[in-house]
Amino acid sequence: MANDASSLKRLSKLSYDRLKQYNIPSYYRLCAISKAAGILAARKKSIRRGFATRQPCLSRPMLVSCYGFKIEKGLLLIPLGDRVFEKIPLNAHTLDVISQPGVEVRSFTLTLDTISLCIAKEVKEIEVRDAVGVDRNLRNVAVGNAGQVVYHDVSKALAIAENTRRIISSFRRNDAKVRKKLAKKYGRRRQERIRQILNRVSKQIVTEAEASKQAIVFEDIRGIRRLYRKGNGRGRNFRRTMNSWSFGELKRQVEYKAAWEGVPVITLSKGETRGTTMDCPQCGERLQADRARHRQLWCQNCGRWEDRDLVAVMNISHRGWVRFAQSQGEGEAGEVMKGNPTRPAILRVDASKPGLRATKT
Repeated sequence: MANDASSLKRLSKLSYDRLKQYNIPSYYRLCAISKAAGILAARKKSIRRGFATRQPCLSRPMLVSCYGFKIEKGLLLIPLGDRVFEKIPLNAHTLDVISQPGVEVRSFTLTLDTISLCIAKEVKEIEVRDAVGVDRNLRNVAVGNAGQVVYHDVSKALAIAENTRRIISSFRRNDAKVRKKLAKKYGRRRQERIRQILNRVSKQIVTEAEASKQAIVFEDIRGIRRLYRKGNGRGRNFRRTMNSWSFGELKRQVEYKAAWEGVPVITLSKGETRGTTMDCPQCGERLQADRARHRQLWCQNCGRWEDRDLVAVMNISHRGWVRFAQSQGEGEAGEVMKGNPTRPAILRVDASKPGLRATKT
């Protein structure tokens, strides 16, 4: 920081000779310099953008390396120098993953109580025949197209967030540090439990999309929390509930799992998704809402009521397929969905019970 160094080359020239005093393999020095260069470059970028930054420091000891290690007989061999290795056993799940065809272990990260392996695989994108839309809601996730729509019940994640918030608000300790420590503990617990629920949903979405040769389509809902800020006519409880909505976590999990299986993921822009919940997927007419029928919309042309989540997921899948077909040079493919008189099969799945089969209703 005193030399304003943020590039890997300059930082190496400044610090490599000073690191020679440590009796460790030379590639550990290179990895440490690379890690520090990344931290300094991120700090410099934040300062350039006008964000307040703290002085970087080592928060916990760790070892990151992509050189010299081996995996033999279910053991991770970490070199310590002079042909001496530290042997760490790997569990059955890790060995099963890294033994898959095409999987390569690139690096490892070792901390005081955990070890992580960075793996890579050459993936060929599947040849898709259709698209499936994903409509993220507070209590459910609707996935499907004109042929079939599946509702994944994620209301348990909302209950977990509400229960955690109630527990944290009940703390009455005078020590602010103790309260903060306990709040972090329950916050991590809540995060892990919700992540596990969304993991089951995202895994099923990717698995079914891969089996059906379908692309996965999301709508861009970033900035949605600006709709219920303080002063927008919404109450405190409503804002608390909406702020606990993990809509970004589901998309993150689906994206990395789909990339691992070669399933394309399409994210529509805000302009492309305008009117997805208000345009009839059958005829394209504007739907009418009725306060007496919660989340139900009326189409004057088709003469029937439709669930707004069903309307949204069908429109998202259609527009995503049009985008994908245009990128492949196939023109307006997917227009056959418009005017289709048949209704899609509706399935409902409880995300909190992974062994439960979907049932048609």
